[in-house]
Amino acid sequence: MEKLLSPCISVCYISNTTGFCEGCFRTREEISRWRYMSFEEQKRVIKKLHERGETNTGRSTRRPRSVKRVKN
Repeated sequence: MEKLLSPCISVCYISNTTGFCEGCFRTREEISRWRYMSFEEQKRVIKKLHERGETNTGRSTRRPRSVKRVKN
């Protein structure tokens, strides 16, 4: 089963305003479900994270991370 690496960058703070983590822009639910998501679900979430970063900050503040596939 293919999986993506977690988008976590160890800046873990959930904004009361947006409901997103200030580091990776995931919601609490996305954070807790990450390891159980399918590869396709993970790809959809990654796309949302970039959109959220641009919407909330004017740019994506996520540290660049190469997309590596992990095989279990």
